[in-house]
Amino acid sequence: MEEQQSVLEELLEPVQAEMEAFRKEVITVRLELSALRSEQEKITGGVLSAGHAVEEVRQTVDTTHETLTDFVERYGRHQVVANAQAELTQLIVMWKADFAGRRRVRALARGLTNTLTNQAVTKGLVDRETVHACVREQFLTEPTYWLAPAVAALAARHLCEQATVSRATAHAMYLDSDKSKLFLALTCSRLGLLSEAAGWMDRYLNSLDRDDLGPEFAVLLEAIANSELGYDAYTYAREAVTRWFREDRAAFRGPGTASAGRHAALWSSRLMKFGGDPSGERFAVLRELAAAQWPTLARGWVTATALEGALEYLRSLPTAEEGPSGRDFTHTALDHLIDQEEPDEEDVRLRMARLRALIKCEGDEEAAAAAVAESARGGERLDFVTLLERAVFQPDELGMGASARRLALECVWESVRLSALSMAQSSGSSLPPTVTLSVEDWSCDFPTDPVRVFDVGRAAESLVNHVELRTHEAIDSIVPTWWLIGAAGCLAILDGLVLIPRASGPTLLTLSTVMVLLVLVAVVGVAHAPFRRRIRREAGERQRTQAGWLLVKAVRELEVMLAEWRSGIRSSAALEGRAPGPEKETA
Repeated sequence: MEEQQSVLEELLEPVQAEMEAFRKEVITVRLELSALRSEQEKITGGVLSAGHAVEEVRQTVDTTHETLTDFVERYGRHQVVANAQAELTQLIVMWKADFAGRRRVRALARGLTNTLTNQAVTKGLVDRETVHACVREQFLTEPTYWLAPAVAALAARHLCEQATVSRATAHAMYLDSDKSKLFLALTCSRLGLLSEAAGWMDRYLNSLDRDDLGPEFAVLLEAIANSELGYDAYTYAREAVTRWFREDRAAFRGPGTASAGRHAALWSSRLMKFGGDPSGERFAVLRELAAAQWPTLARGWVTATALEGALEYLRSLPTAEEGPSGRDFTHTALDHLIDQEEPDEEDVRLRMARLRALIKCEGDEEAAAAAVAESARGGERLDFVTLLERAVFQPDELGMGASARRLALECVWESVRLSALSMAQSSGSSLPPTVTLSVEDWSCDFPTDPVRVFDVGRAAESLVNHVELRTHEAIDSIVPTWWLIGAAGCLAILDGLVLIPRASGPTLLTLSTVMVLLVLVAVVGVAHAPFRRRIRREAGERQRTQAGWLLVKAVRELEVMLAEWRSGIRSSAALEGRAPGPEKETA
């Protein structure tokens, strides 16, 4: 035995030596791994420190870039402002140098167009030589400016020099025919020469481009409408503007023709803005119960109410007899005309306005352009139809008074009337003979003919009976699930009589729990049906009450809608027979 043990020890000695050597190698490897981990941690720390440093450098670079970009932008704006200031200075110098003569001519024109000047010349308070000297000096200063010979013609008229009047008038007409005609018409009106003023006004209106009217035309229309240029000028102007409107895209074609032109669409869109809003709570129940026909009903009702609203608006328009405006529109029109700049002046003024806006906005070109566009809105040029449209429906944008609005309405009245008749026909044709009111699967037809009577009580009773019948059918359909109850009962009996007596321990507890659950299923299956019947009965009672209320409310809303609809259609007849107003004549 001892020999075997010694032999075994001898055999194990090499193994133990190898194991000891292996253990030492493992310890060495562990030490090396620890050293590597320490080195790795040092490297990781260095990398993190480098990452933080890089992030700080990146933030510094971004901040520097933003600062540099802001500096470059501000520098660029400062340069833009500096260049704008330099250019504006040059333009101001050029404006004063090149257009000073025109400003003096305009000042002289304002003085000569004043009625007191004519009286002063007639009474000898101002001698002829002074007038001749002033006129000749300005004429020689601005020989190509139409207002200079026009002023010379006016001065010659004050001095009763007819030959000079004719020659100066011809020269002014040669330089700018349209402005000269208007100037002569307005000055003749100021001097009380109404027949001559009417003649010049007729020639001026016939030479105008009706698609390019400036803001001064609204003032001129106001002066004409207030008979400041005499009844003849008023008549000529009314005939001219009526002719313009007739000639513009067949404005007076009736609704039965191939096209009512863009004016029919224009007036329809304007008139439709007077219509009511069907999307609110006013017709909420009707919108729900007549969902299939609601788009047609809403469109026709809006059109009809628009006609009534348009009639009320036109009735609210002030008449010329409501009192004088207290303004001298001829004088205002003359000021507009005298102050009107020539193309080269307007170009320089617009350039100066852009430069001033650019300086004010500190070099921001977009903001400067928006500011210039906003300031230029007052000088908007319009076509004649747009001007009439705004005069009738947006008078505040043009600052028109009662007389000018009345004249504008006279021009467009026939077109507006035809458009209103077309809208009335469209609204009347969209009115269905009956409106179907539906509550779930029940429906009734409400006649739109006022002669036919709708018995809302009978309809509500029919709906209540229908809901009650549906409720009874739903209640009768609720029965216990007998197959489930029977299956649960059978399984519970089988479990209690067969399986539980033979079980023990955990199995007994499980089988007992299953039996209790099966019994509960059977009991709930029997008791559930009466509970569901009660709930369904209560819901049916609420539904019956609500259904009757909804039907009555929908009928009331429909009656209101139809009454307003018919009233709006009747308004078209009042519009058809309504005239803008009688003519007025002044001595």
